[in-house]
Amino acid sequence: MNKYLLRTIKIASFCLAATAVLYVLQEYVLCHLDHNRLRIDGFYLEEENTLDVVFTGASEAYSDFSPGLAYEKFGFTSYPYSSASATAGAAITQIKEIKRTQNPQLIVMEINPFLYPDDRNDTNEGSIRNYIDNVPLNENKVEYIKNLETADEAEYYMPLIKYHSSWSEYPGGVKFLGALIKQHIRGYTLLKGYKSNTGSCEEDGSYLNDKLISDDSELPLTEYSDSQLRELLTYLNDNEIKNVLFIRAPHLVRQNDYESFCMANRAGKIINEYGFDFINFERDSTVMSYPAEEYYNVQHLNIYGSAKFTEYLGTILTEKYGVHKSELTDKQTERWNQAIEYYHKLYRCIDDLNQEGSQMLEIEEDLYGLSKIEKY
Repeated sequence: MNKYLLRTIKIASFCLAATAVLYVLQEYVLCHLDHNRLRIDGFYLEEENTLDVVFTGASEAYSDFSPGLAYEKFGFTSYPYSSASATAGAAITQIKEIKRTQNPQLIVMEINPFLYPDDRNDTNEGSIRNYIDNVPLNENKVEYIKNLETADEAEYYMPLIKYHSSWSEYPGGVKFLGALIKQHIRGYTLLKGYKSNTGSCEEDGSYLNDKLISDDSELPLTEYSDSQLRELLTYLNDNEIKNVLFIRAPHLVRQNDYESFCMANRAGKIINEYGFDFINFERDSTVMSYPAEEYYNVQHLNIYGSAKFTEYLGTILTEKYGVHKSELTDKQTERWNQAIEYYHKLYRCIDDLNQEGSQMLEIEEDLYGLSKIEKY
């Protein structure tokens, strides 16, 4: 063989091997591994056009609604395409990514990203990376990164530059690595992006929930959030994406949270102006009667509260918005039946932990340990 050809083959082989190694490192080791990565990654593992409902927004989208329980009760499939502290600036990209791989009957957007009292969240690198680091490289990701106008653009395309020292988090971080690898070997998630907690709040007399039902007080959104919300609504209308429902998830509202409540009222009017439905569950007498013990903190329902809210919202989605069960293959049905089974094991596990008075634990995909949950 010609020595130059041989040399070319060796160089090409080395480059391919180096690329493969870098890919594995970036995807599984030199990256920020947490529940956001597991959830967003799990969304892309779902077979194309198999989700009837996709939730998006911030943490309320994955803590307040259980896809496994909804499938058992109503037959429709769902998934929370969401990340902690999601930013208003990511909303259009989230819609584009949902539509790129799924054709859901309904997209449900929780509006918390537009209700922050200032714009710091949209410039917070951690909040930005919770989402975009976990999106596969494609034109939507490129467009989003370019709009960031950051000097560190390369770090968003190759996160291993940012996280090159994350190996030092191991072996502590291996729980997330193990969960991610199991998820890929299995080919689907068990909790379908749902995340819960064993904690519960106490009634301390500081919550305003019973006073909010008839309160239509308004406060303006920040200038940035207002413009981002209107840009999103314009994008939806211009692209004839009409199957979007906006909601405000329930919270334990204290006096220092009242500003966000009033901003939600204002956001609802803006949403209605553009022809979209908005349901404010902070003004729903049924939901706002949930006791404090059904929240694991003032922002999120725990597994007991989310079970009630899943059935309540699921009824609205099916009866008012016509969401129905789609045809699934036998294999797909089996996987969703596993999600039901795993959800109930998780519920019983958390219930026992609460009965034992155990320290508060976050429960997410595979992280508490399948072996501990399997006995249920």
